[in-house]
Amino acid sequence: MTKIGKNGMDPISDQEYLKKEQYRQGDHLDARIQLHRRFSVNPSNYFEWMYDLLDLRAGMPVMEVGCGTGEIWHTNQRRLPAELQVTMLDLSTGMAGSARAVLNSDARFDFAAADVQRLPFSTGQFERVLANYMLYHVPDISLAVRELRRVLAPGGRLCAATNSAGHMQELGDLMNRFGLMRSELHDFAARYGLENAPAILGESFEHVEVIPFIDSLFVTETRALLDYIRSMVGIWDFPPGAQEEITAWVNAEIQTNGGFTIHKASGAVLAW
Repeated sequence: MTKIGKNGMDPISDQEYLKKEQYRQGDHLDARIQLHRRFSVNPSNYFEWMYDLLDLRAGMPVMEVGCGTGEIWHTNQRRLPAELQVTMLDLSTGMAGSARAVLNSDARFDFAAADVQRLPFSTGQFERVLANYMLYHVPDISLAVRELRRVLAPGGRLCAATNSAGHMQELGDLMNRFGLMRSELHDFAARYGLENAPAILGESFEHVEVIPFIDSLFVTETRALLDYIRSMVGIWDFPPGAQEEITAWVNAEIQTNGGFTIHKASGAVLAW
């Protein structure tokens, strides 16, 4: 059963909830990034892998919508062409501010709050557009995709990464065991996931390519996992006693097996 927010909307696509609670600042997102950074099994860095797919060149105008804390740019900051100009947008002014701080006010980046459904830019203005892990938050995904296509220059490319329905299945099963909202893991991918991305983007783009990134987590610290779960405030809520029960279960799993394995199913989706 999908959780309904205070105003009767699904919190996954409730823009007021996203701006004022989930993404008001970068701390919730950072807790999730930290779990992946610290406990991912694949030795390849995900953000370096994604950066390589962008094929950026000097002088290229780039836009990222739903920029979050700017992790892909922070990870690859030393690799960026000197003449690059990146427009960073987020629905939340607080999140855009977090990205600015992470990137140390790098002059190659401009920051603003904007809605992907109504982009304040000219047609064909950008050669690369990123919309990673954010389209499932948009109330009207088709409208957003049309806007992303509109602002792309001829020959430009969109990167719109997302997850599969099986992403972090073991964590979803754990949540279900202790009474949290199990279905929410799948609702993200149901709105925009690796399975339906070709059909969704294919309404506006001639070519769509899904490129999976194979990885899993081996979590050896209970607190880090709990920080991840707590970061989903408003989507997952702890029933009475559930936090203590989850803590005990994860502690036992780590003691018995050395860690808690969580398989990931995510990847990049390129469109042009």
